Amino acid sequence: MSSPLLPADPRVLGRYRTVARIGEGGMGAVYLARDPEGRPVAIKVIRPEFAPDERFRARFRSEVNRARQVPPFCTAEVLDADPDHDPPYLVVEYVDGPSLAEVIRDQGPLTGGNLHSVAVGVAAALAAIHGAGVIHRDLKPRNVLFALGAPKVIDFGIARALEATSHHTRTEEMVGTLAYMAPERFDPATDRHLTPAADIFAWGAVVTYAGTGRTPFTGDIPTVTAARILTAPPVLDGLPEPLAGVVALALAKDPVERPTAHQLLDLLLRGAPGTPGALPMLPDVRRAAEAARSVPDDVPPRVRKKPRRKLAAVTAGLTTLAAASGLLISHVAHSGVDAAPPVPFASPAPSTVAGPILIDSLGREAQWQDLEDTTGSCRNDGGLVVATTSEVRCDLGPDTVFPSTQTIDVLAQLSEDSCAAVYFRITTEGDYRVAVCPDKVTLGVQGDGAVTTLASAAYRGKTGHLAHELTVFANASQVTVGVDGSQVLSGPLTEATLVSGKVTFGALAEKSGGDARAQVVFRQAVLRAGGPKPIPLPAFLHGDATFDVTMYYLNDDSLVAVAEPADLVTGAEFCRRHQTDASSDRCAAATVLDPKGMTVTVPVARDYRVREFRAGDQSCVDTRTRAGKCASTRDRFNAWATMNAPFPARVVIRGGTIVEVDELDLPG
Repeated sequence: MSSPLLPADPRVLGRYRTVARIGEGGMGAVYLARDPEGRPVAIKVIRPEFAPDERFRARFRSEVNRARQVPPFCTAEVLDADPDHDPPYLVVEYVDGPSLAEVIRDQGPLTGGNLHSVAVGVAAALAAIHGAGVIHRDLKPRNVLFALGAPKVIDFGIARALEATSHHTRTEEMVGTLAYMAPERFDPATDRHLTPAADIFAWGAVVTYAGTGRTPFTGDIPTVTAARILTAPPVLDGLPEPLAGVVALALAKDPVERPTAHQLLDLLLRGAPGTPGALPMLPDVRRAAEAARSVPDDVPPRVRKKPRRKLAAVTAGLTTLAAASGLLISHVAHSGVDAAPPVPFASPAPSTVAGPILIDSLGREAQWQDLEDTTGSCRNDGGLVVATTSEVRCDLGPDTVFPSTQTIDVLAQLSEDSCAAVYFRITTEGDYRVAVCPDKVTLGVQGDGAVTTLASAAYRGKTGHLAHELTVFANASQVTVGVDGSQVLSGPLTEATLVSGKVTFGALAEKSGGDARAQVVFRQAVLRAGGPKPIPLPAFLHGDATFDVTMYYLNDDSLVAVAEPADLVTGAEFCRRHQTDASSDRCAAATVLDPKGMTVTVPVARDYRVREFRAGDQSCVDTRTRAGKCASTRDRFNAWATMNAPFPARVVIRGGTIVEVDELDLPG
């Protein structure tokens, strides 16, 4: 929560204009500011007593330079700093969401996919931070923020600079928060030579707090807490297995016995053979964690040591404990029946169906268009934000028609009295609607303006900043609905005319009239033909790649593209793959695009480049890839693209963002 600026607060810091006060801590005040382009940033202004110390400024400059090398995997990106300013300040990505401490205070301990997402997300952040040679030193719930449910770690890259000038603090004061300090922090000799293992200990304490609402060594007074950290085993009651076993490893007294951040990710993501995917988490957190695992491990060799037999024991335990892990957030109760324990999500029947796949983060207007009418609105703003006082469905979005066997995965964040609506098999005859509300889940069929309820189940969910992972799986005769990996509803599909169709999203207000207003934020939609077994998402959504596509949409204003990856093959190979009659003209073509059936929405860099081929000028064509080589103006290229979409192109992606689009010279 921000508050107005105080009279003594700065209005300008370098090239940034402050607009509000976010908070204040031991390191200094934090402000919401705008950069010259008007984008929001967070600025931490260091306490003025540090400003005169040249050693601090030098260390601050060094640490910030390191922090700027940290890849943004579940971290708030460090954007800028001025150690010579009076006072010094640090500029980081603004994360518009509450801290973990605020979420636990307002909503209670986390469970299921939300808890596991915090554990994995913070471990991914530490892997990125440690890989850049940085130690956080002050990891705690206040330094874990939520952006639409996904955790981001802040405030790394400052603590070491402050510790270098510890003569400014009281002799009994250390930089850090007592309940999250590793045992070695209490010895002045080892505290001055910390290793990344201290952050791993703090991770264990943070995850315990997230899952139980208390820290593992809580005492009535600080001295008791410190004594327990040094001598007592952690109290992990209420933390579900197998996560509790991993946390116990992280809380080992001896730093050599703790796993590294990479080893944490291996345990949390992969476990023992046969367990991948058994523990639920937000899809974007999993992708960030997988990317963080590729960051080189910069942990010193003495900390890299594998934690003896304990690590093997926890890994083996994952095999037997994953199926009954208790990490699933939802509880199910059919009408008139008490709530039963959650069951793992399962499809009505195994099936494999070849067909379309559509992936859209929903953060920018592309396949789902903005909408506003008398019933409500849909807008793409970091997610598909749907608001209504009754019921609103967003525009149909993509024209993709999915077969009878299909799966819909999407994240949904609910406000109070709101229901997330997923509409599928949409045709002119009607459609089906799944509504996920804080207290129930329903399946209905719509036709002639009326809704008939086919199935309903009581459900205890949460509203607020935490997103729920919704899965809707339909086959020929029934639909199964899962929330955060737990099956909550199974119901019949009754209409013979509704066997396939399009998909869209919407919202319902549980209460109508007066000031009732529902708001649901959808993110990370994955729609596909076939069963609910997770599919590997393309690595380029977060990484680097160069490949050929059919480009359906390229928007210079919203900086987003919709494309279908494809293979560049000979016409003969294309016809062989698709068993096409060899007499077809396409079979004789030198090169053709073979689409992969996956349509993706990808952000585009503000300064992306475009290159074209020019008829009759072979110097403008790469003879091997058929990609254009001659630079073109954006206005010219986009005018051509608008007239000729869909068109073949080669795209260059860096960090999940398109930085170059090259027109392909293909026949037809």
